[in-house]
This record gives sequence, C-alpha cells and structure tokens, in this order.
Amino acid sequence: MKNFYFKEIKISCCDLNSAANYFLQQREVQKSTYVCVTDVGNLVNAHRKSVKLKNALNNSLMSLPDGRPLSLFAKIKGIKEIDRVAGPDFMIEIFRRTSGTNLKHFFLGDTEEILSKLILKINSDYKLQIAGSYSPDFGEWNSKTDEEIIRIINSSEPDIIWVSLGGGKQEIWMENNYLKLNKGIMTGVGAAFRFYTGEIKRAPLFFQNLGLEWFFRLIQQPGKMFKRYTSTLPYFVFYSVQEFFSKTKT
Repeated sequence: MKNFYFKEIKISCCDLNSAANYFLQQREVQKSTYVCVTDVGNLVNAHRKSVKLKNALNNSLMSLPDGRPLSLFAKIKGIKEIDRVAGPDFMIEIFRRTSGTNLKHFFLGDTEEILSKLILKINSDYKLQIAGSYSPDFGEWNSKTDEEIIRIINSSEPDIIWVSLGGGKQEIWMENNYLKLNKGIMTGVGAAFRFYTGEIKRAPLFFQNLGLEWFFRLIQQPGKMFKRYTSTLPYFVFYSVQEFFSKTKT
C-alpha cells in the first residue's frame, strides 16, 4: 500500500474499502502486526511531542487517515485514492466482512462494563467468533501488566485484536508488544467501543462530510475535548500550510 508523509509521519493512501481489503489480505499471512488509526491529534502530537508515537505510526502496517481535514489535505496535494477511514467505521466494516467466518476477535481496553455492552451488541448485530476481552487496570500499568495482557491474548488465539487504550498510548503499546503475539493483527481504535455501544454518539453524516465531527464531539464532551482540540488543531492548520508548499514524500 502506498503512503504519503505529513511532517515525516506516515499516512496510508486508502479508503474504507481498500483498507479493509488490505487488512484481511495481510491477516492471511499469519504474522503479528498492528494498524493505527491516525487523526489530526495523534499526527500533531507525534510531530511536536513524541518520537515514540511517531515511530509507532511509521512502523505500523497501516496508518489510516482518520479525520476529514487530513484526507482533504491529501486530495488538495494531488494524492489520489484516499478518503477518511474513521476507527469506528473500520471496525464495523471488519465486523461485517468477518461475520459468519472462523476468524476470532479479541477486545482489549476500556472498562468491563463497556466491554460487556460491546459484546452484547456485537452478538445481536453479527455472527462473530469472539475469543475474549480484557480490561486492564489503567492505574497500575507496568511490565507485568503487559506480560499478563499478552498471555491472555495468546491463550485466546485470536486473529484480530481491537485495542482501546486511548490515542497515543495504544499506538506506542502496540508497537512495543505486537512481536510478542503468536499471531493476529492489532488495531488501535480509541473510543470506537463507546461509539459502537452508543455511549458516545457519532455526528450526523452532514457534520462528518463537512469535516466537523470534531465540533459535534466537542459539544458532547466539552471538558475533555476542548483542551485536546485547542492544543492540536491550530498546529495542524499551520503545518498544513507548510506541507502544502513542500515536496510530499510518497
């Protein structure tokens, strides 16, 4: 799959269909790997603050273009065959394509309550093989926690592992631990579990198509999202101007 680079950070040139195709093709290789869903916030933070996050995005199987501003920027630069691939949409597309198959899914992260609601809804909507789930103790995270998570995942023998540990943290965690898996593709999907269960409502398509899903979420979670957006969106606008006049690596 082709990529382009924004501030030397990889973004995969794909849309939902091609991303899902490539994901399932690579799964057949039976090697452990991981996928990142890269939004503007992770992109800016990787460039400004975290070499570890930058390396995690660049070393991933795919760095999916989450966020309408990012895909629009790519199109303005003349980069073809790219469209927004949001984490919740990608997860649901893989659910749809693997429903009724022997592929097994594992869910890592969030709370036990959310995981229970998630699995209940999945069982209502699809015929997925669910290998297991695990909600780690976020307050006591250390190397033993990693070892226990990997042990639980490997013992469940999943083919697909969905990771919801929070943007930035989950990408670094996946890079640090994917080679410890016996098999399977991990995908960091952030708040996708909560979007799917309805704990957080998705913006209407009108907002999504205009690139204003961030605004809809800001209205829902002002305390959490205001600081996140004000610390990243202005930088993205500034960097976009710089990148527009630079030679884009592909």
